[in-house]
Amino acid sequence: MNIFDRIKQDHDAAREVIEKLKNTTERAKKTRQELFDHFKLDMWVHHKVEEAVFYDILRKTKDMHGEAMEAYNEHHVANGLIEELDTFPVDSEEWHVKFKALCELVEHHMDEEEEDFFPEARKLLDKETQDLMGERFDQRKKVVMAALTPLELENEPA
Repeated sequence: MNIFDRIKQDHDAAREVIEKLKNTTERAKKTRQELFDHFKLDMWVHHKVEEAVFYDILRKTKDMHGEAMEAYNEHHVANGLIEELDTFPVDSEEWHVKFKALCELVEHHMDEEEEDFFPEARKLLDKETQDLMGERFDQRKKVVMAALTPLELENEPA
């Protein structure tokens, strides 16, 4: 799978979780927390791997430097909002307001990437490079996901 299809696959999964989260109520605290924890981990992993495999190459080109730097910045802002969300209970008004802002940012970022960024990047990357980047994305995502997934300790102290 090439890099564009691979990133789009992650975007589609993120959109699905966002919709599920939007449809939870304050009463579904446990479900909302579980969905958010899943979303948070996926976003962190996706951002880091996308930056290393995709943006880092494109930011070195004259044609895509500005767009790549904008995307890095959007990741940084999204990650900051995700960390702020962790400071509020998922059933609070503050959490809901920040989550709405995060959704707007992430949805805008994904749409802009797919509609504007991808067509320009396709012009710069040949098919072989696109495919290699897709493979590297998958390889690195597995490693980063394993590194960032919290360990469930069997015998945690009481």
